[in-house]
Amino acid sequence: MNTENFTISVILYNRAGTLMRLAGLFSKRGYNINTLNVSPLVEDKDYSRIILTTNGDTQLKTQILLQLQKLIDVKEAKII
Repeated sequence: MNTENFTISVILYNRAGTLMRLAGLFSKRGYNINTLNVSPLVEDKDYSRIILTTNGDTQLKTQILLQLQKLIDVKEAKII
């Protein structure tokens, strides 16, 4: 399996439990979060941006993005 590190940017609604649900998505599927940064958006305090790094193959990248986009609080998720 050819794995690589990649970075994901997620914009999500800023409310209690949202980060826990995102982290739960990773832990339930056995994915590892290598780094994690969270801050509110400057232009809209109702949302936060999460920048995280993880590693995996191309199929795993696609799978993580699809799963993140299914979370109700997620407005946008993309590989950067």
